Amino acid sequence: MRTKIDVPRLLLIAIALLLLFLCLTSCNPVKQVLKNQEMLEEVAKVVVKGGWCANDTTFVVKSDTLVEVDTLVRIDTLTDTYVLNDTTYITKWKTRDITKSVTIHDTIKSFIVDNARVRLLQADSARLTGEVIQWKGKADSRLSWLISLLVLIALFIYLKLRK
Repeated sequence: MRTKIDVPRLLLIAIALLLLFLCLTSCNPVKQVLKNQEMLEEVAKVVVKGGWCANDTTFVVKSDTLVEVDTLVRIDTLTDTYVLNDTTYITKWKTRDITKSVTIHDTIKSFIVDNARVRLLQADSARLTGEVIQWKGKADSRLSWLISLLVLIALFIYLKLRK
């Protein structure tokens, strides 16, 4: 007796096995980066420069309140007597000296900067400054060549029109 092979079912099983094999053996970019030291350093630079993991950045907030209470009330009673045309006038008045209280609130907020990020940004700035200087030199050279070319074209046109 012969058994009949079901081709669509066999094809479906082969595709499923192939997909399972591809899933198990496919490349994992995270593992590739973790295994390659150069790639890991590049990723670390981008992560630190973006400030995603600033472990050594610490904020310290310190507050100090000083209350100085200097309320002083001094009452003086003064009298003044003077005579005018045989009439004596007596004047009394009270004076007060009041000193108010003073409250001083002092808050100091200091923070320690992420030094790894600062170093990366300084290195990046130095690299970009070098590139700017290099491109400025190229631009100056190209400008001088362009001006020379324009002068030659103008001289050529002048000589052709003069004849």
